[in-house]
Amino acid sequence: MPYPLVKETIGQDFAETHQTIYVAFVGFTILIWDHLVTIGDEIDFIWQGRKGIHVYLFLLNRYLTPVGFIINLVAFNLPSWSYESCRHFVRYEGAMTAIGIEIVGIMMLLRVNAMYKHQRAAILLAVFLLLAWIGVTAWLLSHAEPVIHTRNVHSCSMVFNSGSIASASAWLPLLYDTYVFGLTLNRTLPAIRNKEAGRVIRALFADGLLYYSVICTVNLILAIMIIRAPVGIQNITAQLELLLTVTMMSRITLNIKKQAYYRPSPLSSQAENIMMSTHSISSAARVESSSRAQSGSTSPLTLPVRAIGFAENPSFSTIRGPRLSTIYPAAKISAAQGPVDGSPVFEDANWCSASNYNEWNTADIA
Repeated sequence: MPYPLVKETIGQDFAETHQTIYVAFVGFTILIWDHLVTIGDEIDFIWQGRKGIHVYLFLLNRYLTPVGFIINLVAFNLPSWSYESCRHFVRYEGAMTAIGIEIVGIMMLLRVNAMYKHQRAAILLAVFLLLAWIGVTAWLLSHAEPVIHTRNVHSCSMVFNSGSIASASAWLPLLYDTYVFGLTLNRTLPAIRNKEAGRVIRALFADGLLYYSVICTVNLILAIMIIRAPVGIQNITAQLELLLTVTMMSRITLNIKKQAYYRPSPLSSQAENIMMSTHSISSAARVESSSRAQSGSTSPLTLPVRAIGFAENPSFSTIRGPRLSTIYPAAKISAAQGPVDGSPVFEDANWCSASNYNEWNTADIA
């Protein structure tokens, strides 16, 4: 039975259809723009890096989503839709949206598994939430219907024919994202507070915070619109959810790989030490001068001397070797250094727990 839809005016139908098209093109533009500006990192860290499940999921979403969404853009503007043909097409539209977002959910699950390898309860709850999300979404898609338009408006877009329960398509992903974000904070914040966080841990925290802030906002808006908005635009934010989710997960994956690949150059650390040393000298001089002025002494001021030493042959290269500690203790840094040759350097993340520190290879995270 078709979803009951009564338009007050042709103008309302026309406006809602164009709002759907505009939001779709805005989201698609963001996705393509981000793809273009990060293509260099993709070549360096994905195509030329070592392959794994994260890489294959990344590539699947990176290229399947834009290709699939182009078909949606055509459907929004195609003038030759019949009700029956559109009714079949909206299942494709909904399925492509669900697949794109749920692939991101699987990528999150893999990172949770890497951070909580020996805590099965945390992993099993994440698996349960993901499966519940996938199952409910599949059921909702089986009840999807096309938005019915007036005779003068030609477009094909999907709406759920399930009443207010359709909002589960927004709040279940939000619940899953909230749980994963909480697990990420539990692993990264202790290391950051104790100043033991390396670049990968800091990237996980910063990127996770940004991702959750944006996607949480979009999902909340979607859940409210599914319940309260006119039928013609109830699902308008779902396409934005898909495109922003894929865009941000691509960014996070590339950034984590980049942070795991490089470490700060030795010369940068030397420059920082120089600034700290000169600051100490000038501070000591001001204290000494002040104390002598108060005591009325006229003897010459003798400044403390601090030696600033350089390594004999400072190198700009990365440390070569299979592993680096997240806080780079001297015991774990190989003495052998060489020119930059594209060989990957992976950083170990020291995951902090309430009672101990566990060390995981960040290849599982990146």
